[in-house]
Amino acid sequence: MTSKKNIYELKYYGSKKKYYQNKISFMDLFFSVRYIQFLGNSKYTKFMKEIPYYTKHIDLTLNPDELKQSFSKRVRAKINKATKTGVEFQIYKLDNDKQINNYVKYCNDHIKSKKLLYKLTKRDITSFLDNYVVTHAIYNNETLVMHGYFVDYESKTVYANESASQFRTLDNSSEVNRDFISRANNFLHYQDMLYFKEQGMKIYDFGGYTVDSTDKSMLNINRFKDGFRGELIQQNHYESYMFFTINSLYQQIKPCIVKMRISKIKSFGNTLRLLTPITFHLNNNRLFGVKSSDG
Repeated sequence: MTSKKNIYELKYYGSKKKYYQNKISFMDLFFSVRYIQFLGNSKYTKFMKEIPYYTKHIDLTLNPDELKQSFSKRVRAKINKATKTGVEFQIYKLDNDKQINNYVKYCNDHIKSKKLLYKLTKRDITSFLDNYVVTHAIYNNETLVMHGYFVDYESKTVYANESASQFRTLDNSSEVNRDFISRANNFLHYQDMLYFKEQGMKIYDFGGYTVDSTDKSMLNINRFKDGFRGELIQQNHYESYMFFTINSLYQQIKPCIVKMRISKIKSFGNTLRLLTPITFHLNNNRLFGVKSSDG
C-alpha cells in the first residue's frame, strides 16, 4: 500500500475537527477546535474540556485462523454461515462523484432509519479521500452492508467510521431478512480485518464503546463488538472551551431546528396537496384546448 497523508482535519463553519492527533497546538486553545481520539500526551489538555471516549482494538498481527478463533462461538458461526450462503466481500470504489454520492446516501438512509440527528455529507468523505476506504458485503449483486474506514498509514491503524445496512426496511419473511443481514455484517467485519491485515495494518479500531450506560441500543452495540473480543482502550476527545460552548448551544437548539424543518416540509406537502387539483384542472384544460380564465 502506498504511503499517504495521515493528517485528518475537517473545517466547517469556523470550527475545526482534528482526528487521531499526537500533539495539541497551543493556538487551538483560543479557537473552536475539537480533537477526536487524541493519541498523545499534552500539557494543554488541562486547559480543554475532556470528553471520555472508549473503543475496542483488535490485534491484526494475529494470523487469520488465530484472529477468527479469538471471536465468540456465535460470531464464528455467523461468519461461516454467511460464507456458505454465498455472501461476498468487495472494496467499494470512490472513484467519482456518483459513487461517493451513492455511498453517502446509503449511509444517510441507515442513519435516518435509526432516527439519529446527524447526516453524513459528501465533504466528510472527500476531505479524507486518500485515507478513506469503503467495503461492502454483496449477495446476488445487491449490497447488504457497507463499512467506511479512516486508514492511518503511519500508525498502521484502521478506524471504523460508518457501518450501514437497510435491515430496518426489510420484510422478515424474505430470504434476505434481518438475520441474513446480521450474518453478512459479521462476515464483512472479519473480511475487512483480513483485507487491512494484508495491507499492513496492525490495529483495527472498532469505533466507539459505551461505558457505564443503561441505554439498551448502546448496550446492544457493545455486545456486538464484544463478540469480536479485542482490548478496551480509552482515547479521549478534547475540546477547546470555545468549541465546547458553541457545540453546547447548538445541541440545545438542534431539536428545535429539526422540528422547524419537519414543519416546513409538512407545510410544503399540504400546499402541494391543495395545488394538485388546480394543477390537474389547468393541465386538462390545456390538454383539451380549453383556455383557463384570467379572472
